[in-house]
Amino acid sequence: MTTQVNISEKTATELFCEAFSAQAAGVAIITAEGSDGLPGGLTISSLSSVSAEPPIVSFSFKDRTGSAARIIDADSFLIHLIGADNIEIAKLFSVSKADKFGDTSTWDRLPTGEPLLHGVSRVLRVRPLGTLNAGPAVVFTAEVTDFIRHDANAAPTVYHARRFHGLGDHSAL
Repeated sequence: MTTQVNISEKTATELFCEAFSAQAAGVAIITAEGSDGLPGGLTISSLSSVSAEPPIVSFSFKDRTGSAARIIDADSFLIHLIGADNIEIAKLFSVSKADKFGDTSTWDRLPTGEPLLHGVSRVLRVRPLGTLNAGPAVVFTAEVTDFIRHDANAAPTVYHARRFHGLGDHSAL
């Protein structure tokens, strides 16, 4: 059943947020080592493939402090493609002031410095190609330089209606 909405009662921002809340998106966590040597990371649902040859991705986020600043300043970072069994870590990394790296048993550093989260089945190492300021957001393009982990059969997580959902055989049509 479709609900009709009198769009004149809502702002463009409200309508925009509602429209994209209804659109499912894949979930990833970006991690990087900041210029201060500290790890940073955040959950995104804006990751998109741009090109397979060469492998290029894009994503965006709007914060420019804390973990976001570490990612903006990094020469390389990791993209953890979140699986259905990683929803709790996606929730943790979606909270800006959370202690994401306090439990050192949940992550290691690569020799190149990036924080690698344990238990994530698909992880890409990328180097930024460019950024674009888009209103309050920063849009990144990045080239994939390495596949740290690659389990093509891992069930994905999507973000829909402001909640995380693990996909699998139970959700196939």
